[in-house]
Amino acid sequence: MAKVTKKLIEQMVEGRAYDALLASFDEDPDATRRFLVRLAYDPQAPLHDETIRVLRFLSKERSAAMPEFFLETMRRQIWAMNEEGGNIAWSAPEIVVAVVAGNPKRFGDFFSFAFEAAVDEMVFQPSLVKAFDLMAETNPEFVAEYAPKIEMLRSRLTDSNYLGISPGQST
Repeated sequence: MAKVTKKLIEQMVEGRAYDALLASFDEDPDATRRFLVRLAYDPQAPLHDETIRVLRFLSKERSAAMPEFFLETMRRQIWAMNEEGGNIAWSAPEIVVAVVAGNPKRFGDFFSFAFEAAVDEMVFQPSLVKAFDLMAETNPEFVAEYAPKIEMLRSRLTDSNYLGISPGQST
């Protein structure tokens, strides 16, 4: 396989080449993670949602053999969500929960960590809602206790007053 590069990972994600992404991960997990996280950071990026699905797939396929690697992935994202981490990892809740959704038995406790880190921070709330949906798709009972708070956030995120947008201004 060719050297793992940002362009190569981007092409594989865009083409939904899951087998090739798995081979890339097996060859160089650190580079693959680095480029996937970069693709996932911007929630408006065209490949964002597919990249989150890829992260879930990799967790499902490789976390049993490499649990520390995936724990480190989640720890980095949770740290990036705190003030010391710069509070700029807008998609961190989704990245953490993609790993959890790939192996909920092993990583289930991390959902609550991502939830608590994101729930009161407006910048992370859209990603938290999407993370909840991802986990609910995988295991609805697992996140049932969080549903009332998520539904409140979901309704707030469509409220222009909550978002600080004046009437007539686009989002």
